[in-house]
Amino acid sequence: MRALEINISGYRNLKKISVNPGSGVNFIYGRNAQGKTNLIESIWMFTGARSFRGAKDSEVVGFNEDFAKLEGKFFIENRKQNISVFFGNGKRKVFLNDISQIYPTKIIGKFRVVLFSPLQLSLVSGGPEKRRKFIDAAICQLKPTYISHISSYNKILRQRNALLKNFCLDSTRDFLEVLDEKLSHTGAILIRERLNYLELLKKESLRFYSEISDNSEIMDINYIPSFSKNISYESDFKLIKNEIMLKLEKSKNSDIKSGFTSFGPHKDELDMFIDGKKVRLFGSQGQQRSAALCLKLAEASVLKESLNDSPVILLDDVMSELDEFRRNYLVNKITNNQVFITDCNSDMYKKFKNGKLFEVDNGFIREVHRI
Repeated sequence: MRALEINISGYRNLKKISVNPGSGVNFIYGRNAQGKTNLIESIWMFTGARSFRGAKDSEVVGFNEDFAKLEGKFFIENRKQNISVFFGNGKRKVFLNDISQIYPTKIIGKFRVVLFSPLQLSLVSGGPEKRRKFIDAAICQLKPTYISHISSYNKILRQRNALLKNFCLDSTRDFLEVLDEKLSHTGAILIRERLNYLELLKKESLRFYSEISDNSEIMDINYIPSFSKNISYESDFKLIKNEIMLKLEKSKNSDIKSGFTSFGPHKDELDMFIDGKKVRLFGSQGQQRSAALCLKLAEASVLKESLNDSPVILLDDVMSELDEFRRNYLVNKITNNQVFITDCNSDMYKKFKNGKLFEVDNGFIREVHRI
């Protein structure tokens, strides 16, 4: 899997540009605020996901521009395909092979990307919501239909919370029971998929961490449900659903008082341990960054093994966040992929033996050198 050509116009501060990336490393350098991260973000948009920086679609349209347009040609599923993304009037329109898609999420799972950014390096030390989003986004790339289950769960959760806040009649209680059945069913689907994916991720991330620590430390990952201690990888769908239903019944009165659903997949945790200690609480900064780095490398490895195709790697300004050892380790693990790297200077480019060098200046991009 690789990008063959990327055309951009009206996107943030980027001028009308065309990029023909190489199949190996594409190193993008320039001063701060010139458009490097905007370029990485535009490539990410071809996955069908929202901005990894949390921006709304209306915010990516450049000043004095009516709309933004991204067009990409890719080698996907052993053939050339094209994806176009338009932003305008606060909305997004997506075309796959010149065919309009009803929903932007319809292209999720087509162009598969693994993103490293300073936000990802805080994956371990940040709140549980970051880790839930990480695992859900990773599953969506493997199983695009998973996003529909997330949407269904969130919709039912909103309905249940709204009902709890306005709870007053016995008839409301009947409707609550209907929602509890739906919530437990959809929630069990999410948890079962997360547990399945975690088994794949755990195997690879533990291997990477063993290498990066020179076999001196052992990393482990656990999925911790917010509603039961009886759930593990061996738990089947029926058991998970029953556990959710049981907890919903027990917590019904307290949920009515608080006005929100106090547990479920939206409250679950993904915890990482090094030598039996929680990394987010007791790990050094180096251990936390190593764990996050290994999680992202494992994500790329699982994609490659599951789909027999290497994802594209995006590295946005992470090299300066890593020490020399971790930079070298990362470089050695990604060179078989198509890679886009941003940095403030071009020195890191010397580490690669196959690639192209691009300079970004005031929204313009030009190819400087190729190996």
